[in-house]
Amino acid sequence: MNSNFEHYRIFYYVAKYENLTKAASAMHTSQPSVTRTIHNLEKNLGCRLFERSKTGMKLTPEGEVFYEYIAAGCSQFFKAESNLSDMLSLDNGTIYISATETALHCYLFQAMESFNARYPNVHFKILNNSTKKSIHIVKEGNVDFAVVSAPFHIEKPLKKQILREYHDILISGKRYSELKGKQLSINQLSKYPWISLTSEAITRKFLNQYFEKNGLKFEPDIELATTDMILPAVRHNLGIGFIPPEFAIDDLDSEEIFEIHVQETFPERNITLIYDTEYPQSIAAKEFLKFLSETTIL
Repeated sequence: MNSNFEHYRIFYYVAKYENLTKAASAMHTSQPSVTRTIHNLEKNLGCRLFERSKTGMKLTPEGEVFYEYIAAGCSQFFKAESNLSDMLSLDNGTIYISATETALHCYLFQAMESFNARYPNVHFKILNNSTKKSIHIVKEGNVDFAVVSAPFHIEKPLKKQILREYHDILISGKRYSELKGKQLSINQLSKYPWISLTSEAITRKFLNQYFEKNGLKFEPDIELATTDMILPAVRHNLGIGFIPPEFAIDDLDSEEIFEIHVQETFPERNITLIYDTEYPQSIAAKEFLKFLSETTIL
């Protein structure tokens, strides 16, 4: 038997409306096409499914038995289509993002909050990864896009878009209070204990270059795996370190720590969006990308 789901769907609508014209209208097709499909289905099944009359289409006893199964099957298919449509829409969609911790704190959390105020039923699935891992995940098609905070190189079909710019600040705990309120050179500060990320981190390489540009070699006393661990280490007076300002707002306000003013400007950094131009985006993901392009997050 060569019947397929489209034949069964047409049979379902003809049986439901008991009229070829109404069934064709519901399916946005022509009546001759519906008539031809029913004829072929009856031929394939080897029995008549409808009794045709001037008043419409009535199911035969064989047609009634067949309809019980087809109606149950169509109900499940229609439900699946509806649920999938909701998942891909702004009513119940899910957006998958890979992001660095700096991108999350300096941009993405606030952007998600603003977007959810407009579309409260959209959900986010966030993977916290390094810039390198985030780019790889986008290439593999495992997320809709990535938001990262370190310099990187990409190739087509990947594209990038700068979402915002920011500067790291140098912070210290109370132990080094003699540094407070002064304008100091990086050379003067190099004598103090430093806290930084491990040598594998792209952000650490960025810091190495900053020191080299000023004729110094960067040799931190403490190396940590994640940026969010730098703040508590500084708070406990273990050294000084650069950190995005968003990480330190509360501690700066409470004066648990203070900002050190450095003469040599620390290079500007970017929060960057990465996406695959060949990857099909859901309605929710497309709307969030549009939102990020049109909205300023400070």
